[in-house]
Amino acid sequence: MAGVLIGLSDIHYTIIAPNATDVETAFTNPIKKLAKAIEATVTPNTSNAVLYADDGAAESASAEGETEISFTVDAIANAIYADLLGKETNADGVVVDSTGDVAPNVALAFRSLKSNGKYRYFWFLKGTFQLPEESYQTKGESIEYNTPSITGVFVHSDIVKNAQGNGIKRMFVDEDDEGVNADVIANWFTKVYTGAEAEVTPEP
Repeated sequence: MAGVLIGLSDIHYTIIAPNATDVETAFTNPIKKLAKAIEATVTPNTSNAVLYADDGAAESASAEGETEISFTVDAIANAIYADLLGKETNADGVVVDSTGDVAPNVALAFRSLKSNGKYRYFWFLKGTFQLPEESYQTKGESIEYNTPSITGVFVHSDIVKNAQGNGIKRMFVDEDDEGVNADVIANWFTKVYTGAEAEVTPEP
């Protein structure tokens, strides 16, 4: 049984080293857990063009653009917020939002539980996050959780490429697929999977 996707957990990210030109130098920063996952929406953007000839559709072509990923999580720690969005934390431990802050490029991983008890694993290899949506509400007689949402836009990597030299946007695998390397699954959140042995130091 292949199993149906029923879950979401273990959102991790790593900052891609600036100016890196190969996988050995790009993914050397620690892999960190972003937050506890509640919900995710993955929206690929594609365009399609149709050529009409002889009074009918004769040719069609499509192109894949960016993919938008929106997460709802339990909470975003201030240190993670600053890390993902390129913010400064001053000497007093206060996060400072400033004009001109630039979010760094990141690689992103998570997994989804299937109904057969196995997982599907994902790595998105290059993207940036936007300022998260925030909502606040005074506490009343019943408790309502204010859970933040954060959105990232992911594109094809200019470092991780296939055999034809085309940039790869994401890698994914079901752990129960035939022929899957068990070591790849075991190390999914300790190094960025690129198809090469690019070691990444896990967060303590």
